[in-house]
Amino acid sequence: MFDNKNTKNDIKYAVSLTEEQKEAKRKIIDGTFVFILGKPGTSKTFVAVSTALDLLFKKQVDKIVITRPTVTTEDIGFLPGTLEEKMEPWLVPIRSNMRTFYNNPQKLKKMEEDEQIEIVSLSHFRGRTFNNCICIIDEFQNLDKSQLRMAIGRLGKGSIMIFCGDESQIDLKQYYNSAINELEKIKDNKHITIIKLTENHRHPAVEEVLDLLGE
Repeated sequence: MFDNKNTKNDIKYAVSLTEEQKEAKRKIIDGTFVFILGKPGTSKTFVAVSTALDLLFKKQVDKIVITRPTVTTEDIGFLPGTLEEKMEPWLVPIRSNMRTFYNNPQKLKKMEEDEQIEIVSLSHFRGRTFNNCICIIDEFQNLDKSQLRMAIGRLGKGSIMIFCGDESQIDLKQYYNSAINELEKIKDNKHITIIKLTENHRHPAVEEVLDLLGE
């Protein structure tokens, strides 16, 4: 979708991408609706965030829009505060991945203040059109099927929508209603790109123990 080969910027990133991550980035740039799948620790969110930041710094897009479902398996009670404050606990992993790739918290904060990076509640997606941007929907396995349809319908011109998820981490009470189960219907469409990450970027014991526990 974007001609990113000859576009440069002077931004220094904190880490370099692995070959698997670079290939995923290439597929994202060429995609429209991109679904990144993988077990815990395979850098799904990191790949999405790093690609989005790079495209923004290279002025290929105008902004980054980020959301995720606020589903939890624990009862945390009523969360006080503004919408942004209510969303904050669920955005910690995304902010952490941003800082891992681009370790300049002050600059990232300023980008949010200038709405180059916009945090949007999923409930506020409806009725909006996102043009010339990268939309990241993290933990999309916790969207239900109707929310997936709603999110897809928000994509505007010159934009890419990235969904990150893992079927082993579905927290919905009705497992069968997870958006991730809809991939079988759309996987062969020309506008759909599915990326499966396999490299473990956490402790080497994580993958081994999770495999023993099963899904």
